[in-house]
Amino acid sequence: MARFPEASPGPEALGPFPRGDGWGAVYRLYDAAIRPLPGLARLARGYFWPSPIERARDGLLFRVLGVPLFGCLVPTGGVAIRRLTGTRMAPYTLAGPSLRAARAFFYRACIFEALHLTPMLLLVALSAMRWAEGRPDLATESTLINLGVNIYPILHHRHTRVRIVRLLTLDSGRRADPPTPG
Repeated sequence: MARFPEASPGPEALGPFPRGDGWGAVYRLYDAAIRPLPGLARLARGYFWPSPIERARDGLLFRVLGVPLFGCLVPTGGVAIRRLTGTRMAPYTLAGPSLRAARAFFYRACIFEALHLTPMLLLVALSAMRWAEGRPDLATESTLINLGVNIYPILHHRHTRVRIVRLLTLDSGRRADPPTPG
């Protein structure tokens, strides 16, 4: 039976949106869209906060699926690509070795995941439609494209947030179950 993490801070450990990180317009847009709908805000926090299964054994699920390897090779900011090209690719990396930078990166990972979510759902629908039309070859093609372009990037961003929550857990030193987001 899988062991679930016993201690983890809740979403409130992230604090308010970071200021001055160049993403202010996105945060303001999110805030303006969510503020009138508290139920939607609670749903969003619950979706983006890593689940106990994702946090189990320090992200074992992601390691089994090969997400860290994908993270090294992803062309838009993987470690291997950054070392090869000598670029920093700031949106895809921590701004510095601090908890504040980790919190800011948590929010950016949410944004990047949200950007992949809609195309992923559209390609899932396209794959299902192609399968229903009797075209398993095209359904398989759409699914493979979706895996590389959307699903693995989403898994990568979820794994990043698991690692950030682990840092926050080590920092907080609390031994209580995380509160339900909301």
